[in-house]
Amino acid sequence: MLQFAVYPMHIENRGLNKGDSMKSSFNVHFFKMLYMSILIALLSACTEVKKREPAIYLIPDGYVGSLYIIFNAPNGQPPKYEGDSRVYEIPPTGVLVTQMDANEGWIESSRLQYFYVSNTGNRTPISGDSASTEKVSINAEKTRTVYGGGLGHIEPFYGCDVIFQDFTVGTDAEQTDNKNLFDIFDAIKLKNSDGKFFDDMCPNRKRSSPAVYLIPENYKGTFYIVYNAPKGTPAKYENDVPVFSIPPSGLLVTQAKNSAVWEENPPNWYFYYVNNKGDRTPIKGRWHDDIENTSEYRSSTQLTSFHANVGEVVLAKKCSAHAQLFAVGQVSDIFDSQFQFDLREHLGAVLYEKVCTKE
Repeated sequence: MLQFAVYPMHIENRGLNKGDSMKSSFNVHFFKMLYMSILIALLSACTEVKKREPAIYLIPDGYVGSLYIIFNAPNGQPPKYEGDSRVYEIPPTGVLVTQMDANEGWIESSRLQYFYVSNTGNRTPISGDSASTEKVSINAEKTRTVYGGGLGHIEPFYGCDVIFQDFTVGTDAEQTDNKNLFDIFDAIKLKNSDGKFFDDMCPNRKRSSPAVYLIPENYKGTFYIVYNAPKGTPAKYENDVPVFSIPPSGLLVTQAKNSAVWEENPPNWYFYYVNNKGDRTPIKGRWHDDIENTSEYRSSTQLTSFHANVGEVVLAKKCSAHAQLFAVGQVSDIFDSQFQFDLREHLGAVLYEKVCTKE
């Protein structure tokens, strides 16, 4: 099956990444000394250095694994301070969404405090650097610490920039165990299940163009749309909204253009089953990439649609098609090989003539 990029998001992380291997004590101390030497040299050469606000991180007692703070969210938690220190109260999900802006600049490590917090509010300090525990504990490998704290940004949609801070907490083994870790995509989804997470953060972001998809009644599995084909099916519209009528073959080659903006589940896309009389039955379910991990994955009877980003298919020299993969049916149907087909099976003379031969 053709491979389509489902998440064409741009991520930049300006902080530290733990990686898959354990940290070497020698390397940690060496680079800390090197870092301090460079920092002192820079400070002596500058008349002013931007400083961060001190911060207190409150983490649920016993939590291990990934932590994220997502900034500048109007619908996030209001700012909270203790004295001059910011307070970040991490929820049990490990993802805090806050109205505060990103806390950038230099600060002494002693002014960043990490605590486990019990149900009764008791705070237990956590070291912010696992290397420091090696000096005071012969069981350092069993000591839980906080690692990371770098700032990064992600562009989940065009015109929408989200700044976040990521950490891991736990022993070295716990911080490298994949079962405790999740990435920024998953962190966003924890707060974006209703599709409204970015509405207030990015009110001016570009959205996918509206569209209506008409699918033959009882059709199951994959289907494709090939866009911008000079000799394809003429574009159809209803109230200025493009309508894509999928043929029984599951391959629509159309003169219509694809949306210029990618979005996983656009609220202005509508899918329908259509019978011989033209009656439409809405398909309201939407597939998302973690649905496979839910308990009702195979047993769900809800009709669901899926789509991938637009990909490029080269048909000949200086001739390529812009194609998009879709699927429809119950969740189990979407992943059943008997209902899948590969677009390459249709890369023949007919498709070439429709796409590559101009009027």
